[in-house]
Amino acid sequence: MSERSGSLDWEPILFIIITLIILVFVIFLAAGIVSGDWEHSGGTWLRFILVAAIAAILIPALQTAVGWVDAGDLALMIAFIVIMFLIYLLIVPELTVSDEWMTAIFASFLTVFVLYVLERVVDALFHVQMFSFI
Repeated sequence: MSERSGSLDWEPILFIIITLIILVFVIFLAAGIVSGDWEHSGGTWLRFILVAAIAAILIPALQTAVGWVDAGDLALMIAFIVIMFLIYLLIVPELTVSDEWMTAIFASFLTVFVLYVLERVVDALFHVQMFSFI
């Protein structure tokens, strides 16, 4: 809620929606790179969306939690591990890959990195906290 008018601020919500779209594309890109398969079923796309949504909420929530105990960027490491297991359990079984763990590591690294960069860029350029609700 905006303090001056009592209405909802739409900028963070808009940036979160854009972030989700970008994260789904990043996960799709990582899956395509490691499997060589660029066509996916609707169920696989739903898995991409689910992992992207969890990542978009998990990372800022963890950053807030570790901020309470002054643990620095420990949240990114924990989020990386959680997202890696999510990708390994939800997405990798749908792909034809030779090394499943390397696929999960690659996709989760790209996801965490892109989300971190997007959050910093939005904050620096637009002075909007994307995850102010956490």
